[in-house]
Amino acid sequence: MKFRFAPALLLGLAACAPKSETTPAAAPQVVAITTSDFAFSYPDTIAPGFTTFRVTNEGSQDHHVILGRLEQGKTLQDLMAFMKENPAAEPPFLTWRGAAGALAAGQTVDGATVDLPAGNYVLMCFLLDPADQMPHLLKGMMREIAVAGTPVNAQAPQAHAEIHMKDFAFDAPQLTAGTHVFHVVNDGPQTHEIQLIRLNEGASVQDFMAAMAPDAKGPPPAVMMGGPGAYSAGLDAYWTTTLTPGHYIFVCFVPDVGSGMPHLMKGMVHEFTIAAS
Repeated sequence: MKFRFAPALLLGLAACAPKSETTPAAAPQVVAITTSDFAFSYPDTIAPGFTTFRVTNEGSQDHHVILGRLEQGKTLQDLMAFMKENPAAEPPFLTWRGAAGALAAGQTVDGATVDLPAGNYVLMCFLLDPADQMPHLLKGMMREIAVAGTPVNAQAPQAHAEIHMKDFAFDAPQLTAGTHVFHVVNDGPQTHEIQLIRLNEGASVQDFMAAMAPDAKGPPPAVMMGGPGAYSAGLDAYWTTTLTPGHYIFVCFVPDVGSGMPHLMKGMVHEFTIAAS
């Protein structure tokens, strides 16, 4: 719609009219989540609206926080029953809404900033216990969280750049040292995630990929640095992260719908180096 300038009389009347008071939008609310072996600690209920997940890993193992929104009428028990009967399928009544990628023990990172609609959600950790290869969610890291109440009066962060995810690649800008705010978009059609990984000094992408093989021994030569988590197709979020000099990769560990193969094995790896200034 196009607007024209009003006549001077109308402008004068408008100047005399009482001004409406509006509350400026605030920064997104911050929800603190603590992970341990094998539990989450967090508020039972959070308000709808823009929310930043700040995660601290107090465990001895890597953990991530993957957030899923249940369709109305569905419960955690419904989700558990579906996953038991269909271990390789995505639940059709769940949408992935981010939260935070895997991070190493002792770290605190900001994960995603997400505009959360009201509803019932589930937090999960899919990572495997190295001792018995059992997913953490089967050891207690699968819990409900409610998004309800008065929405927060917050707006989206101002993004510096965009990162797009698709089958099976990342479209990312040239990355430099410093703090960045990314608008992260899943162009789909499958679910995707961004997992930030810092490779150990002297390690290559090939070394990391070899360590991901089913018969590999020992941990990969890398440190899990978090990320904005996983998203269903068409969804987006914001992610603030600080990059220091080093050798990094973005990867997607989400399994392929058809083959069950992790997306990184289908080429969803983005390598980059942050040079010292």
